[in-house]
Amino acid sequence: GVEIVETTSASRDVVIAVDVSQSMLAEDVKPNRLARAIEELSLLIDELKTSRVGVIAFAGEPVVICPLTADTTAAKQLLRALDPGAVPVPGTAIGKAIRRAAAMLSRYPGEKTLVILTDGEDHKSDPVGAATEAAAEGVRIFTIGIGSAEGEPIPLKDDSGRVEGYKKDKRGATVVSRLGEAELAAIAGKTGGAYFRATPGAVEASEIVKRMASAGGAEEERRGTARRFRNHFMIPLALAFTLLLLEAAIPETSGEPGAETTTAPARAAGLTLLLLGLLLPGRAAAAGAESALRRGNALYDQQAYEPALEQYQRAAGLKPKDARPVFNTGDALYRLEQYDKAAEAFKAAAESGAGPAARENAFYNLGNAFFAKQDYGASVNAFRRAVMLDPDDEEARRNLAVALRRLKSPPPKKKDQKNNPKPQPQPQPKDKPEDKKDGGGGQPPNQPKTRPQDQLSKEDAERLMRAVSERERTGATKRDLNRAPAKRPDVEEDW
Repeated sequence: GVEIVETTSASRDVVIAVDVSQSMLAEDVKPNRLARAIEELSLLIDELKTSRVGVIAFAGEPVVICPLTADTTAAKQLLRALDPGAVPVPGTAIGKAIRRAAAMLSRYPGEKTLVILTDGEDHKSDPVGAATEAAAEGVRIFTIGIGSAEGEPIPLKDDSGRVEGYKKDKRGATVVSRLGEAELAAIAGKTGGAYFRATPGAVEASEIVKRMASAGGAEEERRGTARRFRNHFMIPLALAFTLLLLEAAIPETSGEPGAETTTAPARAAGLTLLLLGLLLPGRAAAAGAESALRRGNALYDQQAYEPALEQYQRAAGLKPKDARPVFNTGDALYRLEQYDKAAEAFKAAAESGAGPAARENAFYNLGNAFFAKQDYGASVNAFRRAVMLDPDDEEARRNLAVALRRLKSPPPKKKDQKNNPKPQPQPQPKDKPEDKKDGGGGQPPNQPKTRPQDQLSKEDAERLMRAVSERERTGATKRDLNRAPAKRPDVEEDW
């Protein structure tokens, strides 16, 4: 059954706007301004557990990365996936970001707060005027400046991270990006907020939360309803278990004179044999699947991919709900250069009920399969899903960048040897196989491709995917953000 329960939540809504323009790559704050900004805003989100949080990335235009949501875990994951390519329009338009955030917040009652983290350089978007408009809507703005007053040139790096040069303006002069504190303080002052300079300890995040808590609107609550399932299985289960025990203990006769009596121990033994008969076929199938997986892995390590494929398909037949044989089938098909079938297998594994680590691996290899087919658009989408599931996967981020470049400038049709699947380490047998209660989400023993465990729980991964779906409904998907435009606007200041 289902029951309707009343829910309450804090009425404070907070939008976080982070500058992702090219000037945020300056390294006067280590490792660079953007990386430090993301770390600081992640700490801020950790302290906003009772609030609804939204995320905006802005450069020359603002883009909603995460709509207002009470799922702060998902908001933080999406924030950590940001990079300077998240917004295709170059420049820095703080005023446009303020107006976009005010529009998001205007639809809701209660306290409205905007936190902006930027280096303060603005290219003619009238941020002070935008702050005045936001104040009229009841939005309070806190600004955090990152960088140094002396400034720093903006490095231009190649794929390996080596500095190739420094950003230059239209006249050929090296751009020196400086922290614009005066304007950031003016923006905050217009709305009753405050300006802070980013510090190594990020103490300003705690100070902002304290000031939010001191506002009267934060004490209001938003009431609503939610459906909650009611479980009743315990009652019939307890009755059934009791009856089984009673049946095993009661002697039974045929009802005819002189008939033999079935004793209670014999009856109990018969019941035990019956239960074993019901359980053994399932256990035998599971054992056969594990055996086939192990044989397939051994053949895979010997580069005997066709026999390995047969074993993986046999294991998949014995355990159709297990994602591991499907994933390993994709690996073997990829090595046999059957990229269409490999992509189908990886897609099935990625869309299974496996845990986040297994699904991230599947999306990564799905991107490789599409890349080998020179389907660069599908490859970008697959690598992007892998990065969303594990923003710390540097290999996935690097391959995403390669696929984006190929999508923009496809090479002549030829076989590419630079984007093979991840190296397959030697399997690490375990003394006792793990129990795959989540449908294969844990790292299985003897699986050809082993990777570190993702620390997200299955519930956290589901929340993250719900937030991604909500972003797609608003039209602000990451696919839209990263698609290279046919022609960028010709702006005077593009950093």
